[in-house]
Amino acid sequence: MESTCQQEQERTIKLHPKQWEAFSFTKQFGAVICGVQAGKTFLGSVWAQKKINEFPTKNGAIIAPTYKLLQQSTLDRFFQLFPECRKYYKQQQGVIEFPTGAKVFIRSADEPLGLEGMTLHWAWLDEAGQMNRLAWVVIRSRVSITNGQVLITTTPYNMGWLYQEFYMPWKDKKDNDLDVFTWKSIESPYFPKEFYDKEKRRLSPQEFAKRYEGEFRKMEGLVYDLPTNQIVPLKEIQNPEITIAGIDWGFRNPSTIAVLQLKDNVWNVVDEWYKTEKTTAEIIEQAKNFQKKYKINRFYADPHEPDRIEECRRAGMYILEGNDDVMNGISRVQQLIREKRFFVFSTCKNFIDEINFYHFVEQKDSNKNPKDEPEKTNDHLMDATRYILATYQDNSLNNAQQQRMINDRRLHPITYE
Repeated sequence: MESTCQQEQERTIKLHPKQWEAFSFTKQFGAVICGVQAGKTFLGSVWAQKKINEFPTKNGAIIAPTYKLLQQSTLDRFFQLFPECRKYYKQQQGVIEFPTGAKVFIRSADEPLGLEGMTLHWAWLDEAGQMNRLAWVVIRSRVSITNGQVLITTTPYNMGWLYQEFYMPWKDKKDNDLDVFTWKSIESPYFPKEFYDKEKRRLSPQEFAKRYEGEFRKMEGLVYDLPTNQIVPLKEIQNPEITIAGIDWGFRNPSTIAVLQLKDNVWNVVDEWYKTEKTTAEIIEQAKNFQKKYKINRFYADPHEPDRIEECRRAGMYILEGNDDVMNGISRVQQLIREKRFFVFSTCKNFIDEINFYHFVEQKDSNKNPKDEPEKTNDHLMDATRYILATYQDNSLNNAQQQRMINDRRLHPITYE
């Protein structure tokens, strides 16, 4: 193929057959889901340059999961292939600005709100499997008016939104706007077969399939191994024994509310709320909406912001400090999952995305327990749920908290006829 950078330099770039098929996709959203070192970032760079030439006066975006990955891998590869574009890069502004008027916004997805406010004619999401669902939701909205194309290039890191909301709808032919291209690392003519064979012997079949064959597998070191048959369709739970909501405060990070119902000794995650840049007043408004809809008996909240909890109480909410013993809460949820007493409604998409990403910190020191603590990222609904299940099981703490607040006449238990 022939490729130019703003018509300043012309060169020939070779794509192997698998890459060419993906490069030529025509649907609005395309995903290249392959093994490592299979030529994904190379392909994404060439595709991005194609879109720059196709829209010489319009805007696009190059996005990676983190700023470090953006600078050291994605953007570095793009400039290696198209060095003549580097002189137009304004790093402080995060934009490549061409004389023709086209702008390419350079962004990391670790703060999805940084992706707002752009109208895009195209976007390339490199290693999108590491991005959270909110980043995907925002990017889709950024190309909605222009009907712009989005190319995803990634290894299948987990079974979160990319699997649930992209791969499976494509596979089941439920969304005609999606296309998926996949190949093994060894199918790249430049990947060494000797190394491929060594890794196949060294790694577990699950890890090898994910890293080198481009197949979806569960992430290693997951905190919660939720079976797919415990993700169930939306339904109404008749006469639940109790309905409790958990709140995890946030602003730049998402504020979240998880709504759980207990029936026949089984917990069901029935609804969620996942929003960024929301004030306490807005969180209270949503909590009261949930309270009215589900007849919530009580709320358990992140105890580290007592001022926000007090504001909720003054607004008439029956809210208690959640038990923030992390490992005790995790153990409780794990037990419920093992006993098949924990189910999630399939409509809770952010919850499903988080639970498939929520993993323990990988310890580089082999003398340490690799499961000492969970990674503190993309865990907001996990925390909100943990406050419920860790606190509700601790009857002595629960009763003491309730009695203290009732004696103070600051709140009264909510009951429904």
